[in-house]
Amino acid sequence: MDLSSDFKELVRSRTEIVSLIGESTTLIPERGGAEYKCLCPFHEDTNPSMRVYPDRQSFRCWVCDEGGDVFTWVMKREALSFPETIRFLAERAHLEMPEQSKHQSEQFARKEELHAVLKWAELQFHECFLKSTEAKDARDYISRRGYNQQTVDEFRLGYHPEDWDWLQRKAKTQFSIDALQQSQLIRKQDDRPGYSDYFVDRVLFPIHDERKRTVAFGGRLIPGHKERGGKYFNSKESPVFHKSRVLYGLPNARDGIRDTKSVLVVEGYADCVACHQFGVRNVVATLGTALTELHCNRLKAFAQKVVMVYDGDAAGQNAAAKAVGMLIGQSVDLRVLTLPEGADPDDYLKTNGTKAFQALVDKAPEAWEFRFNYEVKKYGLDSINSRETVVTEMLQLLAGASDLQGTTREDIILTRLAPRLQLTEGAIRNQLQRIRSASRPQQFQTKPVQEEQPVIEQEERIEVHRRPLTKDDRMECELLEILLTEPERAEQARQEIGVDDFLNPHLRELLQIVYDVVELGEVPSFERVTLEMERNELKGMTVWLADQAREKGIEHKLRENSDGGASILFRQVIDVLKWRREVLSHKADFQKQAMSGEGNDALSMLQKAAAFHRKRVQR
Repeated sequence: MDLSSDFKELVRSRTEIVSLIGESTTLIPERGGAEYKCLCPFHEDTNPSMRVYPDRQSFRCWVCDEGGDVFTWVMKREALSFPETIRFLAERAHLEMPEQSKHQSEQFARKEELHAVLKWAELQFHECFLKSTEAKDARDYISRRGYNQQTVDEFRLGYHPEDWDWLQRKAKTQFSIDALQQSQLIRKQDDRPGYSDYFVDRVLFPIHDERKRTVAFGGRLIPGHKERGGKYFNSKESPVFHKSRVLYGLPNARDGIRDTKSVLVVEGYADCVACHQFGVRNVVATLGTALTELHCNRLKAFAQKVVMVYDGDAAGQNAAAKAVGMLIGQSVDLRVLTLPEGADPDDYLKTNGTKAFQALVDKAPEAWEFRFNYEVKKYGLDSINSRETVVTEMLQLLAGASDLQGTTREDIILTRLAPRLQLTEGAIRNQLQRIRSASRPQQFQTKPVQEEQPVIEQEERIEVHRRPLTKDDRMECELLEILLTEPERAEQARQEIGVDDFLNPHLRELLQIVYDVVELGEVPSFERVTLEMERNELKGMTVWLADQAREKGIEHKLRENSDGGASILFRQVIDVLKWRREVLSHKADFQKQAMSGEGNDALSMLQKAAAFHRKRVQR
């Protein structure tokens, strides 16, 4: 998506950061409303460590260093890409997106039509469930499951009558056959020409994406009715529906997830709905697929702990063990709960109640520990062979998680695993290394094949503000702090200090953006500069520099230490950087001459060195 700076600025100007962040957390005003504090959602925070600055429309956590502008907040909080974030905030501000390329426009229009069709279909199914005499068995079934009217309305439960073209007739004057087919609401008939509706004689569970848009449906066969396919089936994948990314019930669960900092993942939408009705509000469900890495990436934006909940039968145990193999390398507190044999979440809640269910959740073992217990139960530890098998299975699990290698998380797991197996940590590590070496040519694959690029790509980490600064870093930070405080000085700085004069690549990138804005004839204010950034890490560094400037009182120093309108502090910083440039240039020339011998004898080189030294002393 190629969007102009003007439109991005319009979106930002229509998005007040205090209002935006205040939608999902409690803000406490400080300094008469000049800034706000709140609990940081990006780490385990008990003492409000995040600051929100209305004057420059930014935020920063003083513990984990996450920070940025309104775009950063939405990208990190909602797990959206930058283009998705622009669209999200534009819709929030009731702004119409600008025209795009023909291909982009067509693609967007197509998806918008599919969303419209699916939203319309949801309404038809829901009204049919509530009002139609044909839906009596569906209503009776839902009642027997214990769902009340509030739950029916919240999850927009529906019904499709036993009529093979019921939806097509209703859509005749509104949507084309092609739109219905693309939405996976109808399908071509196998035995005769024409189409048939997809979800005939089923209770329907609408599936929504994170923006609460209808993207698909799940259908449940009514007990006692004619079987058509399996008990459950979902919409096929479409341009707006990808099973590996969508989690059922996420829009309903978001408040519960944020309140508890945890999320429970169950195996089906019926269990998800049941949990919500029993007051367990931080529950989502996968849709005919195991929990994927893309799902985890989504959930990590909201929760610090992910608990996978599986039925207590053998199939549930095996599915849980397999899921651990896929996700053990994830940087999240991953737990696995398997319910008592024969129970699913709905059954357990009805029999034992919410408090007992929550107690099981609280005691759920970490993913690695669950897998260890699973292997021990399967093979035992009684003999040398069984113990060796368990060791091999666990180490193959870790070896397959490429993201885990060399991390502190892996070290902790190995430290805990060794005494369980009555082996030294050194022996465990050596065996793990041998397994990795042996499997390198055909590496165990932990990541599922992706049909499209992940929505959130891993960013390069910018460490300037996360490590002790070098002397050179401090020089460059000082100039940027001044320019972020008084951006009107950027033109003068550009005349004397070039981008190539900066040694730190990240600080150099920021200076280049400042100068680019100047080149456009605009003042490179904090808001204008961050508008040119799409990388959240770079925005975070910029927020940190602005905070450093505020802490140091740069604004006061610039005005206090002035001589005839020219800031002494600004002049000093410029001169120090110019002198560094001269020193580096001298060193480079001296080294070049020494290696090439370009007609300079030792005496003349010493004389030049002495002259430069006198110049340094004079300074």
